[in-house]
Amino acid sequence: MKKIPVLLSLFTVITLGLAGCGSSQASQSASSSSKNQSKISEDEGVIKTARNLNEDGHYQDSNKALNGIPITDLSKKGFSSLKAEYFQIQKSNDAFLLKQGKKQNQAAANNGSSNMQTNDSFSNYSKFVGDYSFYNYDSNRPQSDLVIDSDGTVVQENNDGSSYHGVATISATNQSGVLSYDVTSGTNDTKSINANVKIDVTWSNGESETYYGYTSYDGGAVLTDGKSYKGDLVNEVWVQ
Repeated sequence: MKKIPVLLSLFTVITLGLAGCGSSQASQSASSSSKNQSKISEDEGVIKTARNLNEDGHYQDSNKALNGIPITDLSKKGFSSLKAEYFQIQKSNDAFLLKQGKKQNQAAANNGSSNMQTNDSFSNYSKFVGDYSFYNYDSNRPQSDLVIDSDGTVVQENNDGSSYHGVATISATNQSGVLSYDVTSGTNDTKSINANVKIDVTWSNGESETYYGYTSYDGGAVLTDGKSYKGDLVNEVWVQ
């Protein structure tokens, strides 16, 4: 009979222990939810700023404001409405910037730069047409956003407010061992990829650049120039 209080005591300790564990998990969940809501509120403020800039006709500044939201945020739970508005604003901005780039390209073509003519090479590679953001964004570097239209028109927006425009052609390739980032990890970890396409860009200043395109694990298009930067980084990687 004396064993019963001991068993009851042990049962009480175990019950209290389990209750404490449940309380701890609930506390962690509440903390995580609070942080997530705080981040949503912060990003809503960025979206509002970007929307106002778009409505005032400051399209490049609007895109620059959007860069304040990490792309990885948009895939998180609770961010679906922000994600929809993010891309809606970005497409509006880029439509204007592409229109401006087309005019500049046409002016260059009229001045005898025949390699500034648009083309239909992207007709079979529509996946690589669209809006890209500079991966591993750094305000100390010029690159911000890149837009490729279906006729090959390219516009690169920069952090200092300037922009480059040019024309690109795309072709199939099976280039292997091309340097890029592991873009689905949200880190600056590098990796070697097998490229599906090669995109050759001729900029209006006469310079040329080559990007290698492939599909990431999450299905998005990625462009990389395959060049190293500061030893352990990649020079240019762009993600849709």
